[in-house]
Parts: sequence; C-alpha cells; structure tokens
Amino acid sequence: MGRLATLLLGLLWSTPLLAAPAEDFGSRPEALRIQVVTFGPGPHVQERFGHTAIWVEDTRLGTSVLYSYGVTSYGPGSGVRYLLERPRYWAARLSVEHSFFLYRARGRSILLQELGLPVEQRRRLLARLERDVNPATREYAYDPFRSNCATRLRDALDEALGGALSAQLAGPASLTWREHLRRYTREVPLFQWALMLWTNDTVDAPMTRWEEAAFPVELAQALAEGSFTDEHGTSKPLVRSSRDEHLTTTRPPPLALGPSSLTRGLLALFTAGTLLLLAVPRTATHRRAFRIAFGLYHALVGATLGSAGAIGFVLMVGSVHPYFGLNENQWMAHPLSFALLPLGLGIASGNERSERWARHCVGVLALGSLLAVVLKLSPTFQQDTREPMSVLLVANVGLALVHVKRWRVTLPRGASPRPEPHLPGDSTHAASLRSPR
Repeated sequence: MGRLATLLLGLLWSTPLLAAPAEDFGSRPEALRIQVVTFGPGPHVQERFGHTAIWVEDTRLGTSVLYSYGVTSYGPGSGVRYLLERPRYWAARLSVEHSFFLYRARGRSILLQELGLPVEQRRRLLARLERDVNPATREYAYDPFRSNCATRLRDALDEALGGALSAQLAGPASLTWREHLRRYTREVPLFQWALMLWTNDTVDAPMTRWEEAAFPVELAQALAEGSFTDEHGTSKPLVRSSRDEHLTTTRPPPLALGPSSLTRGLLALFTAGTLLLLAVPRTATHRRAFRIAFGLYHALVGATLGSAGAIGFVLMVGSVHPYFGLNENQWMAHPLSFALLPLGLGIASGNERSERWARHCVGVLALGSLLAVVLKLSPTFQQDTREPMSVLLVANVGLALVHVKRWRVTLPRGASPRPEPHLPGDSTHAASLRSPR
C-alpha cells in the first residue's frame, strides 16, 4: 500500500493540475487577496532549498489561482542535468488545493503571508503574473541563484511596488552563497561536501539581501521585514498577516559553524590510514601484507576523493554554470587522483609498474596540495577551501610520505635481494649465496 501511494503521488506530482480562472477573474482588483506561499525543503536534493509561489484569490468570484514559476519537465532523477546545464522552467497557473495536497503529502511545510498591497499595486501585480504565464513568454532558463522561482516572484513584486522592494534589500547579506549552500544541504552531508569541493570563489563573493532573496525562506523573511508607502504617503508593513498552513520538521537549520560531520569523518579516516601505514617498520614495508594494504588504501583514496575530484573537473570544463568554473580545489583533486583506484588495485596484486605510476601520481597530487596551501597566502585567491583542503591535504601528503618510506627500501629493478644470514649447516645457505644468472 505504501508503494502504491508513493507511485500515485509521483504521478500527481509529475502532472500538476493547471488552473483555468474565470473569464473576469481579477477584473476588480479591490476584491483580490494576495498571499505569498513558501514551501519548505523537500526530500530530494533539488528540493532542499524550498519553493515559493503566489496565491491570488478573487473574493468576489470565490476562485483562487496559484501562480508558480517552478514548473518543469525535469524529474527528481535529473540531478546531473541541473549541474551541467540550465534546464527549461516556466510559469503556470496551478490549482491551490491540488498543490497544497501534494506538498503536505511530501512532508513539506507551508507558510502563508498575506500582502497588504493597495488596489493599484494588486492590479499591477496580477497583470505581471498573467504576462508571465502567457505561453509566448512563460519559459526561462533556470539558474540556482539568479533565475529561479523565488527571483522571478521577487521581481514581479518589485515591479508592482515600483522598485521599493529592491531599494529596501540593497544592503549586504549576512551570509555568502557558500554558507547558504552549507546550511540548506546540512541534512545531505555527501552532497554538501561535494558542493564545497565543486564550487569556486563565485559563491564566496559578498552579496546583497536582494540577491539573498533567491532562497524562498530568505525572501519570506525579507517580505516580513519590508514596507511600502501607500497613496497617502504613509509607510505600512508589506505583510499584513502570516500563518503556518502546514508545519513539519524539515525547515532549514541555522548555519552550523565548523566542519560538517562528513568532513570530520573523512579527516579521521585518512589520518588514521596514513598513521597506520607510517607506523609499519621500514623493513616490513616490502612484505606482501603491507603491499596489499598499501594498494587498497590507494584504491580507497581514488574511489572516494578521486571520483569526487574527477566529477568536479567535468563540471569545471563542461558546466554552463559559472559556479563550477576555475576551482582551486582542482590542484588537490582531479582526474589524476581517480587513477589511484586502478593503480591501487594493481599495487595490491603485486604489479610493480602500477606502483611506479602511482608514485608519480601521488607526487603530483602532493605538490599540488602544497601549492594550494601557498596560494591561500595570496589575497588574490579568496575561495573558501577549508573543508576540502583539510581532507585532501592529509590524504595526498600522507600517501606521498608512505611512498617515500617504501621507496627507500624498494630494490632497484633487476637487483637481487641481500642474502639473509643462515645458521651453519643450513642447506639453503649455499643457494642464498649463489650469483644471479
């Protein structure tokens, strides 16, 4: 029964019911009731930042329409396309009842804010909304920060208010894009860590509260603090009243200071791995057990940090989003680090060539990591790399130190091992002193 309900909800979600208002809907702006609807975070990664829409009710006709800028044909499994390209979104009129039912069923909170707009502003807002849902002008290219459901609604409200909203939100924001990303993805630690690795200094630049309103929850907060001047020159609050239509526990947590739990876990893992390998006596590093552990540790670094770095490289060269452009983290994690996965398996199986190639790869990664540390001393490099760097530096430099230790006891190619002493009468003594053929 649970699977059937999930399937039905998925079908309903993928085909939202469009709302067709009455012919004279909104013909009398004084009868319009306008509410901004903020939906809380959802279970999927692209839903972690919430959603916003605007509910317009014609009290004279008793009909309502939900204007949403978040309609798309992309499903929950299209996360890669969100990272590489700008998907097509469009604005549409939706059924209020149907939309609320779906968001409640998916465990997402619903906050309603009724706007106390004058009649003329209500008329102008409805005209803008109707223009935006027109088939000829409704589509837009989605951008997670600069063109999404919240920014389009924000712009419509600002136009109706004659620019009053943008003027009030011109001040600096308290957080950066990266800090908001860290905050909203806190409950998805793997994706959070990946974003910290993949995004460049674009998300570290200072921004205004106007830009911060790209997040639905931040837009709701800005509206709650906003005001406008009515026709009599009196300043009035923009939000007349607000209420929670549906409450859940999935609201964005406050900004968490310090590294995430996954960062601490990865740091502990690679620190422990490095220390264990370094603790092995130098004379024992040529043994088979050490070689297998050494190779598997390479494979672990390649499968985790290497794969994440390789994906970051693909995003850097292939994504249309500027947030994945030139990235300082690529000094420490890139496709070369992913090569440690097959090379590590080769080391574990006793392939000498794999170890030589791995030694070269690790040397490049270690030098790149040290260079990244040096670059942080320059004011030109402002990217926040603290979380990825703490892990990558330990993994790369630690592997390099183990390679140095093992290389010092590794015999040159083609050389014979030093004969071990034997007791008198040992039958193998003569064989051990025999010259190589």
